[in-house]
Amino acid sequence: MSSIFLSVKDLIQLMDTDHYDSAQRAHKAIRDAIAPDKRKLTIREYCEFEKVPFEEIWEFLRGN
Repeated sequence: MSSIFLSVKDLIQLMDTDHYDSAQRAHKAIRDAIAPDKRKLTIREYCEFEKVPFEEIWEFLRGN
């Protein structure tokens, strides 16, 4: 299965915010926590980091 990346815009939806900067900082913080040189974040990595079910996040993002 290929990786599906979580964008900052996706994170804005998940955080229920309209502040791009705060979502961007959160996105970078998660990437840095996983690996300091990480440039992209997959939806699965996000779910594992936040301990949320992948299926719920996937359905939420595809439904919006």
